[in-house]
This record gives sequence, structure tokens and C-alpha cells, in this order.
Amino acid sequence: MGDGHDQARAGLGELAGFLLWGIGISVGAMWLATRDGAWGAVGVCVLIFLGSFASGSLLGFIFGVPRTAAEPAPDVSAILAAQAAVPSSSATGGAPTTTTRTKKRLLQSNTNLEKISDWLTTLLVGAGLVQLHAVDDALYRFRLFLQSEATVFHPVGGVANAGLIPVIGPVILIFGLACGFLYMYLNTRLVLIRLFKSVEDILQSEPGEVLPAEARAQVNRETGTGGAGGFIARNIGSKSKPTTRDALKLMFDLLYKEDPDAVIRLGGSLSQTSAVNDPDYWYYLAAAFGQKLNAAETDAERDSARDNALDCARRAVALDGEYRELLWSISDPEAYEDDLSGLRENRDFLRLVGRLPVDPPVPARAKRRPPTRK
Repeated sequence: MGDGHDQARAGLGELAGFLLWGIGISVGAMWLATRDGAWGAVGVCVLIFLGSFASGSLLGFIFGVPRTAAEPAPDVSAILAAQAAVPSSSATGGAPTTTTRTKKRLLQSNTNLEKISDWLTTLLVGAGLVQLHAVDDALYRFRLFLQSEATVFHPVGGVANAGLIPVIGPVILIFGLACGFLYMYLNTRLVLIRLFKSVEDILQSEPGEVLPAEARAQVNRETGTGGAGGFIARNIGSKSKPTTRDALKLMFDLLYKEDPDAVIRLGGSLSQTSAVNDPDYWYYLAAAFGQKLNAAETDAERDSARDNALDCARRAVALDGEYRELLWSISDPEAYEDDLSGLRENRDFLRLVGRLPVDPPVPARAKRRPPTRK
């Protein structure tokens, strides 16, 4: 499970590294351009390429800026109809009704860059088509400029000249422009969009409450010496104030260590926190008890693990009905994640995940009155 903060930092680090490399190469090319002879010509050509590459990159970024999907306006009539269709707790005999969580964002993305990109794209395309006939004249003037200014060759007894730079300069200019455009356009569409998605995940994520002392001590035990390894465990263990979301990530990580007891211990330490209101908490516990069920050796162990797994699965579904499909998917014995394969044929589990119809309530028999004597 990727962390949005880590992806954002990695993307910014790559961008900073790319800029540093570009600055270093530019400084080296400028120094070479002050030399005479072939090295000076190489420096001039590299500067031409870098300049056109930067211009093409700007165009590629403008044309490739991803657009934020607009959220459709809610259908009030559909919402009211859905609310009317949901039975109340009194109608269901006090049983908890299934709900679906909705996250409310406190911050919204700034779309000014998208508006500027749309405006500049329209302007550049329109102006470019109108001025397309002037490209040849511009390249010719650029060639004359190189011929008069890029005089890096100084033959003995001759006049300083630019050599072949005026000939290959326009070619390098067009090549660098195309390379920069393609590079930045593809990076914007393939890489930058992932960074934007990471930021969206960060904005929508709930940080969770800071863990109490007991739960924090349990997290430290699971991530400390002899505990869980891996990036997630090290990252959480390095935090001075881990939150419930961090603890849930650790529970998820421990499930892949085939250590259900560690997940159950950690889940027990979170029983007095807000984690119990998150369906992930009960989903991970159900998976952990499912692992214990698969590894049980005695009937008592199997019965205990089965009952606990079913109870946790019910609580997850009660908080979010979409977890029915998740629970069913990890009960497939042929799948890679088969934590609940021991419940695949259990009728209570099949009813819970919607694979069997719910038994109708048995009507109470009317009491027969004793016959009255006349």
C-alpha cells in the first residue's frame, strides 16, 4: 500500500535532481562556449539544445497539465429516495443498518494552473497556425545570428568564423524543441499525474487521532527489535506520535508477515480508540482470525477463530457495505490472499457477504387458549 506523502516526496526529489543536473550541464556548456575551436563549438551547440529543450519542456507541460475531474452535483431526489428506502433501526429489530462512509474534504485543489494551461494552449495553437509561414524566416535569421556571433574558430592568419555551427544550429534547435516537448509532455501525463493523485489522497485522507500510551507501546513493540520489518514498520517506528491510521497500516503490513497474533495484539490495543469506527480495523482483524483458523490444530482453536472472524466481518460490513466484496475475495482458496478460505463454505459467512438469501424470520406461534368450561 503506497503512502501518498512518500510518493510526493519522491517525485519532488526527482524533479529537484533533474533541475540540478540541468543547471550543472548549462554551466559547463557556458564555460565550453568561451573556448576556441571544437570545444567552443560543442559548448555553443549544447547551449542551443538546452535552450530549445527548455522551451519545448514548457510547451509540453502546458499541453499536458492534467485536468481535475469535476464532481457532479448531487441528485437531491435520489438521495431522499435512498434515505426513505433505508429501514430504521426500530424496523429491523434494533439491528445495525449497513452504511457507506463518505469523506468530506476540508481543502480543495487550486485549478488556476489548469485554466492558464487551457488559455495558453488555445492561444499558442491559434497564433502558431497563423504565423506558421514565418518559421522559415525565423530559422534563417537564427542562422545569420550564429554566423556573426558564434565565431569560435580562429584560423592562423584568417578571419574568425563559426564553422558549421550556422548549418547545424537550426537542426539542433528543432531537435531540442521536439525532445523537450515529448519529454515533458510524457512526464506530465505519466509522472506528474501520479503526484497530483498523491496530493489528492493526502487531502482526502484522515490523519487519525494520536495513539494513547498503551497502544503506542504496543506499536513500538511490534516495530522494534524482533518486531515487523519493512519500510512501513520502520517509518511508523520512527514517529514520535503515531496515529490510528499508522497503526492500521501496521496491521495491514503484519498480515503479510503471516503473524496473525501480532495483528490481534495490536488490534486489542486499539479497541479503545477511534480505530473501531474504521471498517479497515475489523477487516484486518477478520483476516487475522482467518489466518488463525487456517492454522488451527484443535477443534477449540478452530471454533474460537471462526467465531471471532465472523464477528469482525459482521462489524466491518455494518460500517461499510462495500466490504462484503472484499471479504468474499479473500475467502477464495485459489487466490493469493486466502485469509478467510476457512469460511468459504460457512453459511453464516455466505449470508453476510450476500451469497445466500437471509432466512426469513420465523413467525411466532399464537398461544392456544385452554377451553373454557360452560
